[in-house]
Amino acid sequence: MKILYFASLKENLKIPSEEIEINTQISVKQLREILANKHGQHYFPENILCAVNQAIAADALVIQQTDEVAFYPPVTGG
Repeated sequence: MKILYFASLKENLKIPSEEIEINTQISVKQLREILANKHGQHYFPENILCAVNQAIAADALVIQQTDEVAFYPPVTGG
């Protein structure tokens, strides 16, 4: 599965993307937990945005090995 990282998340992880192998169907929330365990919980808070195949995805969405998943850090404005 191709995972893309954007904005400060990409800068902090020091990688723009990575490929991971998932042998079973998992939800967006489960993927976020896997990535948090790998890279650090502080990079994947509950309010991080996720897109699957270029559409914003809810935590319950089940993702496939062939999907493209992207994570965006929370955005603040002012």
